[in-house]
Amino acid sequence: MDKQYLQEKLTGLRSKYVESTNGETAAGFLDEARMNKKMLRIKKKLVSLEMERCQKRIEHRDLSKIDQKISQQKALFQECCKER
Repeated sequence: MDKQYLQEKLTGLRSKYVESTNGETAAGFLDEARMNKKMLRIKKKLVSLEMERCQKRIEHRDLSKIDQKISQQKALFQECCKER
């Protein structure tokens, strides 16, 4: 994998998990002004886990544990969204 691919992947992850998109803001779910601290922490954790996953993929290491952590964080985030 080259650096350009990784930069594009990281940009995509940031926009997906950290920065709110127009649709999410319109829905009112992921607007940072209304999002609680727990949800923000989960989003930042997801970005760091995705970056770690990319690094492990480059090194051709096992991804099962990191995939499991990512799915747990996504489940936590969905629970937080349902609570709101």
